[in-house]
Amino acid sequence: MSGRTAHEPKRRREQWTWRDGLVIVSIVALGTVVAAVTNEDAGTSIPGCDSVESPGPPVRFNYGSAGEPGYDDPDYPWFSGPKATAMSDALLESLPSDVEVVFASPSQSLEFAPIQNYRGASFPDGVDPIEFSGSTSANGTLTRTGQSADISVQVRAWDQAVPPCLEGFVDRREHLANGTVLDIAEFEDKDGSEVGGERGVVAYLGDGSRVVASIDTSTGTSTGSGPLLTMDELIAVATTPGLAVTAPVPDSTPPPMASCYTDSVNAGPTATRMDIDRLNQALDARWRNLGAAGVTLERPLGSLVPDDYGQGGACERIVVSTADGRGDVEIAIGTAVPEPGETLTMPDATVVTRLVDPDGSGDDTVRVVHPSGETVVVTQFVKSVASTTAPPLAIEQLEFIAATPGLMLSAQ
Repeated sequence: MSGRTAHEPKRRREQWTWRDGLVIVSIVALGTVVAAVTNEDAGTSIPGCDSVESPGPPVRFNYGSAGEPGYDDPDYPWFSGPKATAMSDALLESLPSDVEVVFASPSQSLEFAPIQNYRGASFPDGVDPIEFSGSTSANGTLTRTGQSADISVQVRAWDQAVPPCLEGFVDRREHLANGTVLDIAEFEDKDGSEVGGERGVVAYLGDGSRVVASIDTSTGTSTGSGPLLTMDELIAVATTPGLAVTAPVPDSTPPPMASCYTDSVNAGPTATRMDIDRLNQALDARWRNLGAAGVTLERPLGSLVPDDYGQGGACERIVVSTADGRGDVEIAIGTAVPEPGETLTMPDATVVTRLVDPDGSGDDTVRVVHPSGETVVVTQFVKSVASTTAPPLAIEQLEFIAATPGLMLSAQ
């Protein structure tokens, strides 16, 4: 790769995994953080590194966050919903053309998540608080020529000096002609395979960004030869311009769709890409026939995605606006859960249930249960509507959407 100075890796990691702590990237699980406390003067040389630190023993401590993670945290003005979408698009475009992302929910399809803010949390001595706030991550599973592997990409603003190399987590450091610094690690699987295992790169970009890209084949399949992504390809991911915190966001870029779950129904059959495409086409056609004058959608009605729990079914949650206010409309497709309400049984044994908010706020729900047991639930959550005006969609319009012909995962 142009501008790189190659060095052969000198040592291999023995105990830690890439996800455990490359440049002290934390593990966060069930409200507990595990981090490595560093010791100076490791006494080990790493190619390309002027100084090296060694990790001490892991330190476990509880943490607390400041509010819910979101796309518009004033502590991180560089990040926003449209920025997350633009970064996700850039990440997908950075992958080689013969690499595919396994079809899954947005949170497992390389969509950058909201930033978690640990403002005000206390940390033990020797643990750098900067490692626990301010980053957004995208995760997914890639396939290529009979192989699969998990990929993770983390991006954050970085206004500090490039830190010393961390012994056991960096095989070599490289300096690009444009000022980018790369910390590279290539770890073998436990059996010494050159195909399995993990590899990763930390890129300190000249604009003040830090990008961590890692790929793990240990939980995937490998029937091909060579790594799923070469190190040069992984470096190309980490240094793709669209991931930089200062990269401009194209006009009219939408924010990611709010997370959705099939909570209102039991998780249904696993939704394939073909299922989702077919259902979205049906919803888009239904919206054109609805004739909802004066109602604007933030994105097409046909925006279904797999349930974010990954347990089957399909869902979406989109913003619906009128001149007087706005609300969220959620569509969930799964299997039936008994609910009370005003029911109507159609000639084909389909059961339609209306759940109308008695206060007249417009927070209404329509459930359509087909004879097969597959269920469509359409719910409106009104955010702001003047007291003298109607909610964005009437209950009859919600029912019209829920009764869309063919809106079932099992093809009819």
